[in-house]
Amino acid sequence: MCLAAAPAAATPAEGEVERTDLGKGTTTTPIWVVTAGQPTTLYVQSLRLKPGAGSGWHSHPGPEQSVINEGAVVLQTAMNCAPATFAAGEVVVIPAGVVHKVGNEAAEDAEVVVTYTLPAEVPVRDDAPAACP
Repeated sequence: MCLAAAPAAATPAEGEVERTDLGKGTTTTPIWVVTAGQPTTLYVQSLRLKPGAGSGWHSHPGPEQSVINEGAVVLQTAMNCAPATFAAGEVVVIPAGVVHKVGNEAAEDAEVVVTYTLPAEVPVRDDAPAACP
């Protein structure tokens, strides 16, 4: 016996539904998230970095994907100490465990939406010693 599935029909939203995009950016960096079925926590944060603000050196126990909505941020990683600037509309992808720092070296605020995919019940951030001069 062979059964064919009927194509799914789209259904419209019902009632008052408002959707707000928190960020939109483009990257060519390969992105994949593998949780192997383990409990996972997804964090989505909105960050505003004032001029001169910085994160300090740190890492995360899971991958980070950040969309730059306004302004620009400068990223340094322990793997590549050369500063890289990411502007509005771009995405920063940082693999789990990579020691890095992010700062705003511009005269205007930078707004960033950050998504962390982490093992459940672990801190979002681990401070680290300075990795680059």
